[in-house]
Amino acid sequence: MAPNSIRAPLLVAALMAVAVAATSRTVSPLRDIDVCVLYNDTQCVEHVDKCVPCHAWGKVDFCFETKIAAKLPAKFFKCDFPTPPPAQPNVDCQSYLDEVSCDDSPNYCVWCMSAAVPSACYSEEEAKRLPAAVFKCNFPGLAAKQ
Repeated sequence: MAPNSIRAPLLVAALMAVAVAATSRTVSPLRDIDVCVLYNDTQCVEHVDKCVPCHAWGKVDFCFETKIAAKLPAKFFKCDFPTPPPAQPNVDCQSYLDEVSCDDSPNYCVWCMSAAVPSACYSEEEAKRLPAAVFKCNFPGLAAKQ
């Protein structure tokens, strides 16, 4: 930790940022008080669901609520925001060529069989529009809804 002579002005700047966030309706001054500023370094890391550790000039550590940390001036504060999970590729249900991969897909895909045309994988919305007289679809939770 840095000496109080450095920490005090930074804490004032941080509290001003909290006040700005409160007046911009990001934080309600009465309901959603930023408890993260009360945490030490270890506690801040333990509350990654709502708190972010921030560093001022690489010397002083603070803990802020994520939405407040996002509004801090980057000139003074560097915050360790968590890296977002990698984006899932946008996969079309019809790219699944067999029943197992279709049923196991995370995209709400449905395998539909037909005697008239080859069986295929459809989105749930597409499968609901298929004629029941021609297609037998395996909707999740139901063995052959159509």
